[in-house]
Amino acid sequence: MVVFSILVKLGLWQLSRGEQKSELEHTLAARQTQPERSISSVSVGDDVTGLKVSGQFSPVPGAYVLLDNQTFEGKVGYLAYQVMTSGKQALLLERGFVPSTGTRQVLPEVDWLTEPKTLQGRLYQRSMNPLSADLGLEETNPIRIQSLDIDALSTWFEITLEPYVLQPTVQNWPYAQPWRPVPLSSTKHYGYALQWFSMALALLVLSGWILMKTLKNNKTRSEE
Repeated sequence: MVVFSILVKLGLWQLSRGEQKSELEHTLAARQTQPERSISSVSVGDDVTGLKVSGQFSPVPGAYVLLDNQTFEGKVGYLAYQVMTSGKQALLLERGFVPSTGTRQVLPEVDWLTEPKTLQGRLYQRSMNPLSADLGLEETNPIRIQSLDIDALSTWFEITLEPYVLQPTVQNWPYAQPWRPVPLSSTKHYGYALQWFSMALALLVLSGWILMKTLKNNKTRSEE
């Protein structure tokens, strides 16, 4: 019964996650039709994923980041970020996906922004990597990290970064920009919930069959 209880709880947890993801998916769909906001109007604590913004951004020289262990269209590489300022705000701008050179000893070349630029884009907040929650910073040039820990990056660059990332949505951007605001869809969570409940049901049926067989055998022995 302990295993049965665990399976049911796992199923209920997946259902709950599915409902949360479904709400987020509806929010993202609604935000696609909303007009752009000025980046200066975004406040800390706002739910910003998928929010369309625009503003004038200036690059911070040398504040460049490569996020390790990324994949896009079957290729392995990095997501490149650089620190930008807009008024009193500082945030990470996603330059995009950059394929690996094939060796960890040689980092890929990235065409970083070096001049102020007016940009339109959408914001997102990246989930921490559960397999590598630490920043895992390597003092390469640019720095290489294992997890996008914005607080830790703020400390490293000695600048307070906003808790979100800007992904530009402008034409002729030089790098691919994977858009994964929901790493696991609500449909997949519901599918996993069904699997857990199915396993619980199978265990219940098997346990009932074993119990009935045991009772039948005991009854047969008592009649002999």
